[in-house]
Amino acid sequence: MADRLTYKFCKAILSCAVLSALSISFVAGRASADDALEKIKEKGIIKSGVANEAPWMIINPDGNLSGVGPDIDKEALAATGVTNYQAQAMDYGAMIPALQVRRIDIISSGALFIKPKRCEQVIYSDPVLCNSAGFMLTKGLEGKIQSYEDVARANLRIGIAPGGYEARYAAKAGIPQENIVPIPDGVSAVKMLQDKRIDLIALPDASLETLRDQVKDPNLVVFFPVKNTPMGCAGAAFNKEDVALRDLYNEGLKKIVANGKYAEMMTKYGLASRIPLREGQTTAALCASEE
Repeated sequence: MADRLTYKFCKAILSCAVLSALSISFVAGRASADDALEKIKEKGIIKSGVANEAPWMIINPDGNLSGVGPDIDKEALAATGVTNYQAQAMDYGAMIPALQVRRIDIISSGALFIKPKRCEQVIYSDPVLCNSAGFMLTKGLEGKIQSYEDVARANLRIGIAPGGYEARYAAKAGIPQENIVPIPDGVSAVKMLQDKRIDLIALPDASLETLRDQVKDPNLVVFFPVKNTPMGCAGAAFNKEDVALRDLYNEGLKKIVANGKYAEMMTKYGLASRIPLREGQTTAALCASEE
């Protein structure tokens, strides 16, 4: 009997100790997150790198920046109490270097697909925006060019944004380097296509649809998905040391998905049909996928 009472007493003491340790751990974790939030707020400005590629990121005529990526970033951060968000325009190729030397704090969710090599350089939020690879080309090529391999075989000049993952698809398909032409932004790329300085443009599907609707050139068509390319998902990217900021962003993203603001912003930019594409997508799986 004494042994049994001793066992029950020790078991009760152990249970209390475990519960106490869990409570302390939870409080400490919450305090740590709160401290991180306060430090971020005290910083004054959260700088985000964006490019000019509608509808993901848009530089308006007055110089202000918008687009579904910056809008979602701003709302996600605001949902956790971080309201000091500021977007800064830059070239794609300059984004990760700028993040690494802390010229910016975040790369917009509208900018970079989550890819294994990039996951070695930055940490990503949960997937935010998903779409497929696309081509814009002239009607004369419609139905003839449906893959990067088709571009290589036809010896065509393809316009690609520097730093964009499309360059990897092009190189893998055997497109000669001299036929991979850098494009500064979507609007300039369309002008290059119309002037016959390139034969087609490679960008995400919604980017090309937006450009097509803007220029209203009956000779230009958009094709997607490009054969032999995976669906891509983009997320906000952070410096590897900024885990607290990334976690706060993810917390805010969950909140705006739950309260309907995410769907509202996607619809505003004509992307409602792409909302279901992020379901089931995870950053861990995308970082571990094949190039």
